[in-house]
Amino acid sequence: MTSERMILHHYGEVSSTNDLIKEMADKGAPEWTTVVAQSQSAGRGRMGRRWHSPRGNLYLSVLFRPEILPSELPRMSILSSLAVFMALYRDKTPLNLKWPNDILLDGRKIAGVLLEGRTQGDRVDYVVLGIGINLKLQETDQAGELAGKTAAVEEFDSLIGVEDILDDLSRTLQKYCFAYRGSSWTAARAEWSKHAAWGRRSMIVDGIERVEGCPVKLTEGGSLILETDRGLITVQSGDLVEA
Repeated sequence: MTSERMILHHYGEVSSTNDLIKEMADKGAPEWTTVVAQSQSAGRGRMGRRWHSPRGNLYLSVLFRPEILPSELPRMSILSSLAVFMALYRDKTPLNLKWPNDILLDGRKIAGVLLEGRTQGDRVDYVVLGIGINLKLQETDQAGELAGKTAAVEEFDSLIGVEDILDDLSRTLQKYCFAYRGSSWTAARAEWSKHAAWGRRSMIVDGIERVEGCPVKLTEGGSLILETDRGLITVQSGDLVEA
């Protein structure tokens, strides 16, 4: 089954859609091979964190074989989150992008992406884009550490279905995910910045050093420039959390 360019493989529960796509990539699967699962038993986010993946939401991974340098992968991460954002965006819907890879609704996380790949020297063999989108609020989202931090598509569009979202994703991924050079990247970076959730926050750099500051813009490479009491600093990885 295909959704425009996506070559779709539907599953019930898998351990991780990213891991399954990697196995398929190692066996020669073509670009745009896509795994869609109803749930994940071992889903993960950035820095190896567990991604809670119950039934009722959308979990998928897409295989790309881009002709890019490993140093350009951070740009592709920015572009991927922009593509997911644009697939979900509706007029007057309070959606924002949070660096580096989250989509927020009224400040609560509604979706996220995880970019993983295999490189050899200066060559990228393949890139796997994992996407998780909350379609409905689950009981587990209303308690514990997730309480008040999670949002769902049903809050602004109760009629949209999985196939509709897949069609929109196929369109926006084609538009944005290969815009990592030249004027295409310049335009996409400006679009990302227009929808970004700027504001004074705390930055935890690599989970070790905590630096307070205000995100001001993206660098050419997709890193974040943070305005702090010590001046402007460039952050290549880390988490933005409310100050």
